[in-house]
Amino acid sequence: MADALKLRVETRDPAKNKGTGTRVSRRLRKAGRVPGVIYGHKQDVVPITLSNTDVDAMIKAANHLAELDLGGKTETVLIRDVQWDHLGKAILHVDFARVNIEELIETEVNLDYRGTAEGVADGGVLEQIVHNLTVKCPAGAIPSTIKVDVTGLKVDQGLHIRDLVLPQGVVVDADPDILLVHVVLRTSGDDATEAGAESGSQPEVIKPERKEKDKAD
Repeated sequence: MADALKLRVETRDPAKNKGTGTRVSRRLRKAGRVPGVIYGHKQDVVPITLSNTDVDAMIKAANHLAELDLGGKTETVLIRDVQWDHLGKAILHVDFARVNIEELIETEVNLDYRGTAEGVADGGVLEQIVHNLTVKCPAGAIPSTIKVDVTGLKVDQGLHIRDLVLPQGVVVDADPDILLVHVVLRTSGDDATEAGAESGSQPEVIKPERKEKDKAD
């Protein structure tokens, strides 16, 4: 389990903001702040702002769980949604959902493929078919990633969901026969696939949605 990311946030009163939600959000971003909300557990929605520095740290850490310091009060939350601009560069809005650490939740976790498959030395190409999975577990036990060792894979061999070694308390509610990764023989058209597999690049826990629309604040 990854430790909860600690972030200091400021509450704001939408009734005191002038203009539309979009205008307010732009004004906040120019001041180095990112708007967001805390919701859930049948409590009031709390509009907040975070510093750009803290948001950058949040994205880099790729955590699921965070502790928000509201100045005298702490909220344990899941990072539920991050809205990006149409270029996928600037963050427009962040949604946080209240949780208890023992609460059973459902969330998406990245697969962390590790090692060099034996079959690659025999002319094979490692193809990563699935990059993340939806898991169920207590909020306080969300793994940062699920590690998958591919070193033993030979040509025409693969790993399925049933082969995963899951952290304690983590369950994947999906067909155990789903293929996650395999090694296939290289063909003349596989050069690009091989380059992508060797790069080791994987998608972020929180992905840009590439849309301009702001949430109403």
